Amino acid sequence: MSETLRFEAFSSMVEPEFWSGLAHHKLHSARLDTARAVVRGEFSGGRRHAVRGNSAEPTQRLAVPARLRVNQGAWEAAQGNTQQQAGAVGVNGYLHNTNTIEEFKKRDKGELLRDAGAEILEAIRSGRATQTPELLWPFLLLSFADLKKYHFYHWFAFPAVTADPPDMATEAPAPLSSFVSRSSDLEHLLTTFAGSSVCAQGAFVARYYPSNVDNPWRVGPLSEWSEIYGSDKAEDGGIALLGFVDPSSHSTRPGWPLRNMLTWLRHCHPEAANVNILCFRDTALLAGGAVDGATLVQQCESIVLRVNVTPVASLTSECQVSGWERNEKQKLVPRIVNLSSTMDPVRLAESALDLNLQLMRWRLAPSIDLAKIAGTRALLVGAGTLGAYTARVLLAWGMRKITFVDNGRVSFSNPARQPLYDFEDSLDGGKPKAEAAASSMRKIFPNVDSQGIQMTIPMPGHSISASEMDSTRATVARLDELVASHDVIFLLTDSRESRWLPTLLGTLHRKIVICVALGFDSYVAMRHGVYAHDDDFEPMGAPKAADSNEAVRLGCYFCNDVVAPTDSLSDRTLDQQCTVTRPGLAPIASGTA
Repeated sequence: MSETLRFEAFSSMVEPEFWSGLAHHKLHSARLDTARAVVRGEFSGGRRHAVRGNSAEPTQRLAVPARLRVNQGAWEAAQGNTQQQAGAVGVNGYLHNTNTIEEFKKRDKGELLRDAGAEILEAIRSGRATQTPELLWPFLLLSFADLKKYHFYHWFAFPAVTADPPDMATEAPAPLSSFVSRSSDLEHLLTTFAGSSVCAQGAFVARYYPSNVDNPWRVGPLSEWSEIYGSDKAEDGGIALLGFVDPSSHSTRPGWPLRNMLTWLRHCHPEAANVNILCFRDTALLAGGAVDGATLVQQCESIVLRVNVTPVASLTSECQVSGWERNEKQKLVPRIVNLSSTMDPVRLAESALDLNLQLMRWRLAPSIDLAKIAGTRALLVGAGTLGAYTARVLLAWGMRKITFVDNGRVSFSNPARQPLYDFEDSLDGGKPKAEAAASSMRKIFPNVDSQGIQMTIPMPGHSISASEMDSTRATVARLDELVASHDVIFLLTDSRESRWLPTLLGTLHRKIVICVALGFDSYVAMRHGVYAHDDDFEPMGAPKAADSNEAVRLGCYFCNDVVAPTDSLSDRTLDQQCTVTRPGLAPIASGTA
């Protein structure tokens, strides 16, 4: 029997985190530079997956594609970190990332393959591939990252220097379990691999001694070819093999890496015209602990081939290269990954915030209605110290609609005490506080709907001239609209009388009103009662009277104070003009509210 040796092609398996790394590489490292970059990939021995049928059907073992995995660790190659999973073979890949989709389409794919094939042949002839076998299996990745839409166009290639005429399989593939004389010999081989780094290199030479019960295997790197495989060992009864980690799980076809292994063999050891090839697929068993001989025979996936290698002199072309990956329909076309739903930083920020809140529902607060919180519209009357801290707390709880009302401007003393402002906001007379606060909220979390309204609230005890009557009426109407269009009103101003009108409007529109006020070392945080116009309405959370089933309406900020609101802003000393509060108290009060 002699037939053309056929190979199982690689299939790429890319984790989503890799594309995030590619976006970061493009933005922060490569920019407009299209020079190739090194990334890392890995492959392991191929395994068939057991699929159980019904009671009448036996368990089937189905082959899976030969995978080359690329994940977030691919980008660590630039820092010299080339670690891979246990039992896996790490390989270098060469990223060619283009700046435009047109450049991606027009790039000469044949030239990329030929250049890669020439590098493989140079590594073989120079001896570098003998010392570092992973040079035999580089992969290429041609890509274009559309970072506006988070679409990633890509095409993998696994360059293989092909033989024409092809190499021939002279015998049917034999399972390794039937190739060896004893099941204990399989155990010894796994033990030998587990105790060395030979398997991690991906290629090795071996000699099997069927008559040696205690030490049936000798395994070493390719650099020990003459010591292990050489002709001087031919008379000692051993069987020489050239081995590699085989990602294929096909019953008869070896994996793609064997193509360049045979190219290495025909150039470096032309005397080995007919060789035994050990396609080692049982890397998963190396980390699985001890396995008894009978079980090992059942689980063993490795096969042994007998191959007649085409000599270099017989080749029609010394550097004929193939390897572009085919899609699911076996067509030679590039692929596209759409990660717009997961990789847009704004969406990522929203997902991260939502995840942090959702985790609370698992154990700590399973009844909390996060959707209701997110849909609540908050009106913050006052954008100073209390307003800034309250807004940050509401944002952290997932509230998406926050409106600020304030008439002041950012002063030089504000940024140190009020976390929504910075030094730049206080220059040139200061930015309007409400607008600056809303802008800062959008910078912190772009998905928040935050607006700032510059407004002076009419206050009892403060006279209004005749010329101000129309503008005051307009302000009252505007404030009335704002209270009506929001669900909860926070009173966060620095005077009593400025809270009077919003309190009345909140009661009028039956809104939740929360009032926060600061002293030097004390604070008040209280919720106003909600008045019901209809008889069957029960104020939310209102307590019951001790001797009645009727709800008791909670009072407001002014109901609990015997002093009527008057002008408290005039005729004040400097320390009375500022809210003199112990540092750190405002966050506590805001968090309580």
